[in-house]
Amino acid sequence: MSKSPLGMQYAGQYQVQECKLITHAGVDVDLEGVLIEANVYEELFSNAISADITFSDTKDLSETLPIIGNEYVKLEIGTPEETNEGSINFTEHTFVVYKILQEVDMNQGKMITLKLTTNEIFLNNRRRVSQSFTGSYSEMVEKIFRGENYLNSKKQLKLEDTVGGFSFVVPNMHPFDAINMLSQRSLSRFETSSYIFYETTRGYNFRSLESLFEEGPIMEFNVGEGDLHEKKGVNPQEVNLNQIESDKIISSNDILNGIRTGLYASKMILHDSFNKIYSETPFSYKDSFEKGNDVETLGGGQGKPLFPLESKLDQQGNTVSDYSDSLITVQSTTGPDSFHTGTYPKFRTPYGKVNPGSDILNRFSKLSQIANGISYYLEIVGNTGIEVGQLLELNIPKNKTDGGELYNEKVSGRYIIKKLKHSFMRYGDNKHRIGLEVVKDSTQLSFPEDLPEPGTGRGGTVTI
Repeated sequence: MSKSPLGMQYAGQYQVQECKLITHAGVDVDLEGVLIEANVYEELFSNAISADITFSDTKDLSETLPIIGNEYVKLEIGTPEETNEGSINFTEHTFVVYKILQEVDMNQGKMITLKLTTNEIFLNNRRRVSQSFTGSYSEMVEKIFRGENYLNSKKQLKLEDTVGGFSFVVPNMHPFDAINMLSQRSLSRFETSSYIFYETTRGYNFRSLESLFEEGPIMEFNVGEGDLHEKKGVNPQEVNLNQIESDKIISSNDILNGIRTGLYASKMILHDSFNKIYSETPFSYKDSFEKGNDVETLGGGQGKPLFPLESKLDQQGNTVSDYSDSLITVQSTTGPDSFHTGTYPKFRTPYGKVNPGSDILNRFSKLSQIANGISYYLEIVGNTGIEVGQLLELNIPKNKTDGGELYNEKVSGRYIIKKLKHSFMRYGDNKHRIGLEVVKDSTQLSFPEDLPEPGTGRGGTVTI
């Protein structure tokens, strides 16, 4: 993917193959000639993509058509090459207009921005699922996704099989809500409950985070590296495709938010009011991390935790995993096994008896790691083959080298793309750029475990 597509004249070049507005009367209006800007958005924790297009309204189309919302937009944009396999193509599965913005610019005149979403979003908000299902949770997801009375989607669906078979009742929920609920209960072959349901420009995905971590990085970038054009034997165009135009660190691990959201420790209280049974299930980040389901370990390395596990946080000797009261979840187990009572089957998987509390708390922690881990924002030259859920390899330099390693091993390594924005500008340098938010849940190098205990004053003095 690092090589320049055939026929490309410069990095970031793109072609608008089609941009048409389909009115309520069924009339096709070609907007390609008046298009100013197009943006496409993807998020790992969003059930659908979105987009917007801005065009110069030279013929007052917004009033004469008129444009009132619920129109369709056909959009296809790609990089110059012999095939259109790498294009962003929404000509068969069209976008739907849900909002219209008007603006007057001194140079461009009257401009119209159309906010776009997918047809699945509209159907989701209009329909509900009230049905009993049998089979695996992944099979139930596919039935809701394909069901004529539900999402009725013809888009591609990458479906990772869940383990176990169950009977399940969805009680009058919107399709996306039902699928998200099923993702919370689903267990993968990794014996984890980290399924997410999201859309990219290629289609929909029902995948566990671990299965995404298993896949290799699609590209490698050297963050902060200077101009490479003068390197002997290097094609400048290929360098640009693998070079970051701008970058900034978003977070180097949000400890406080991680505590609130159950990243490090939590507790599940299970109670059966009928049989008067009460139990507690604690969760430990240390025990969970040792299973090796992080982005670095599943990539063939040896991932290290985001926080030193044995470091004493108080004078009582407690570690980060000892504060299970930081997040408490209460679950009723009264009555027969059903969604309504919140009870989980005693044997959820072929692996044997599984504590439902552990599954749920593990999920809280894993999602919190992606939300609060080491995060970077990158702006790179456009590539229509990049999508959320893919991995990038980032080489991040040390602030000061001592003649040894050039890169910071604590923050370098494999990152998953959490958010992205494709931007196609018809002005300025007329380039396609991508804004990326990437995150990692582990490091390549351990943090020191012998940190001074709070209030001891141990550790000496550092002069900056």
